[in-house]
Parts: sequence; C-alpha cells; structure tokens
Amino acid sequence: MKLYLLGINHKKAEIQLREKFALSKETLCEALELLHRNRFLNESYLLSTCNRTEIYAVSEQPEEIFPQLEKILSEVSGLDLTPYREKFYYLRDQEAVVHLFQVAAGMDSLILGEPQILGQVKEAFLLAGQKGNTGVILNRLLNMALSVGKRVRSETELGVGAISVAYAAVELAQKIFKNLGRETALLIGAGETGELIARHLREKGIGKLYITNRTFGKAEFLAAELEGEAIPFENFLEVLSEVNIVVGAASAPDYLITRQQVKDIVQRRSLNPLLFVDIGVPRNFDPTINQLEAVFLHDIDALDRIVQRNLERRRLELPNAQKIVQEELQNFLDWKRSLEVKPTIISLRQKLEKIRQQELEKNKNRLSEEEYRKADLITRSIINKILHLPTVSLRKYSNGLPDGLLRIDVVREIFELEDEQ
Repeated sequence: MKLYLLGINHKKAEIQLREKFALSKETLCEALELLHRNRFLNESYLLSTCNRTEIYAVSEQPEEIFPQLEKILSEVSGLDLTPYREKFYYLRDQEAVVHLFQVAAGMDSLILGEPQILGQVKEAFLLAGQKGNTGVILNRLLNMALSVGKRVRSETELGVGAISVAYAAVELAQKIFKNLGRETALLIGAGETGELIARHLREKGIGKLYITNRTFGKAEFLAAELEGEAIPFENFLEVLSEVNIVVGAASAPDYLITRQQVKDIVQRRSLNPLLFVDIGVPRNFDPTINQLEAVFLHDIDALDRIVQRNLERRRLELPNAQKIVQEELQNFLDWKRSLEVKPTIISLRQKLEKIRQQELEKNKNRLSEEEYRKADLITRSIINKILHLPTVSLRKYSNGLPDGLLRIDVVREIFELEDEQ
C-alpha cells in the first residue's frame, strides 16, 4: 500500500488557475464520493483552501493512481487538468508525508507559520472520515500531521510575532498596556485594515471600543458587530480624552488630530500612556505628537518593519520545525513497517515472553529449583499455545490489503506493541 499526492498550490500556480481548481463544500463532498467509489483507491483525503487543492490517496496500483486522481479533479472542477500538468505536483510515499506535515505546520503556507491551515487540515480530515474515505493509513497519517502542527507551534517560534500590519498594531498595544481589558480604544475610519485592528482588539478583550466613520451607518454596523459604540465623525474629538488607543484609518487630506489637540489632552491625563496607530495614507495624525511625553505613535511604515522582522524571525525557525517533521516522518515510517505481519508476530511474542519472565522472577523465591524449572516449562508451553492461533490468523493477512492492515493495527494497539520492535 503506497501513498500518493496530486496537488496545486500558490508556489506553482497563480491565483487565476488555483481558484478554478478550488472546491466548494458541495464539490468537495462530490469529489470525496467519487474518490470513495473509485476501485483503484483504498483510502483518500482532500484538502482545498484558497492557496491549495490536494488529493491524498492510498492504493496498491501505482500505474493507475495519478490518471484517476486527475480525472476526478477535472470532473468536479469542470476544467480539464491535462493542459496544466506542469502546474501540479505529483508526490509519492515519503515525499507526500513530508509535504503534508509541512502543510499542517504552516511551513508551506503563503504567510509562513500562519495558524489557520491546521484547523483546515483537521476540518477536511473530519469530513473525509465522515464520508468513509479514510482508513488505517490515512487516519494515522492525518493524526500525526495534526500532532506535527501542534508541536511546531508549541516547540518553535515559527508562529510567533505579528505578520500583518493589523496584528502588529495590536501587539504594540499589548506591550504598552499589559491588560487591554482595562483600556479604551477609538477607531477612526472603518476601512479594511482599521476594521481588522478593531477585530483583533476585541479578540484580545479590549475594555471599550469607540468607532467613527464619515459614513455613520458603517460605523454603526461595525460597532454593533463588535459590541462597540458608534460616534458621529464630527464628534470623535469629544471622546479623545478618555481613550488610551487611537487607530487612524481614514482617508483625509489633512491631519485629523493635531499636536496641539494631543498636547491639551496629555496635560489632563497625568502621563498615562496614549498610543496612536496611524495607517492612513495620507497620514491621519501629526507625526510630531510622538515628541510629547507618554505619547507613542506608530505609522504604517513602522508597523511594516515590525512585520518584516517577525517574518525573518520565523524563517530562522524553519530548521527547528524541519527537525520535528523528520522525527514524525520516522515515527510514521516505523509504524507503517510495523503493519507487516512478521514484525508484529515477533513483537507479540517478545511482549508475552517478557511478561512470562517477569512473573516467574516475582515468584522465584517461593519455588524450589525443580518447581521453578517446571513452572518455566509450563508457562513457556502456555505462551506457545496462546500465540499459535493469532499467529496463524495474522499470516492470512500478509497481503497488505486494508482488511489485513486494520487487523494488524488492532493487534498492535491492544497489546501496546509500538515499542516492542
């Protein structure tokens, strides 16, 4: 039984092509059904996101597998894959395993180390399982892939540090204000990046959130969604004295907040920190406010520098993440080899023999030399008789077919033979 992978991703294909092979929930279920019914496939799994579409399959017929996968993907996408073959990757066995582990760990993502992919791998795994597509091999492989993703996130810094301007702004706020739950923020302009910052602030538990926008209805809508309070654009200066974080994301020809306005506020704040995040182009805040005491100003260029430093930091973590991938690859290969009949029989015999010897040793002082010799012979004979039937039964399943692999895997699990080789 071998593993095969047919895939297309952001590294090999532009978005215009990737989106043609991206599968909706409906077409994903259709594809899983076609994969499940295909007589050349024993197991299958399908992962489709905005940056990749990948089909993993287990089969014993290597000459047929990739044409079958191409045919199914062409059918459900409605686009003949043949003219685009150079944009796809065709991986087998160990290469496919390594690729899946790297995907789950965020090592193969467009944004290095992004966390969403692990949830997407898990969701696709659950769906494939519900449809009956996965079996002994892919169940173990995908569980290990999820473990790799979790290990990389907990044991390395591949996912540490903001990699978007919006999240970098919130990280800055957390460094200045240790407990965001006690703070108040004002969002000026509910554009895409400003909205993202507001959402991140809400996720981090910001205490109170004011939102203002030239179009008041948009401010009201976002405020209602984020449990904030909408402020008419012409009145936002009225709440400036009570906020600690101000995000400027509006389109305006002149500064919306001047140095003098901030200076007047600072004098009434008893030097409590005041953070301005300016992502407006042109800038929303007079840059000289950064010279005022207890005032912190970061514009979009400063945030971008933070993002670039964090990305470089993540790149330096790739060797550590790769070590985890290689460790888990070896664990998977060891497990897969253990599904052969002969190693399982040997491991089972060793396990029972170890138990037999331990029990004899416990009772050695209670027995005479002759009684010990007889007990040794009797227990050895009992072990041989116990092993006879499962040994004969297991040898019937030495053909590597799914039914046999499942039985061997169950035996290894019941007797905890993972470490007995």
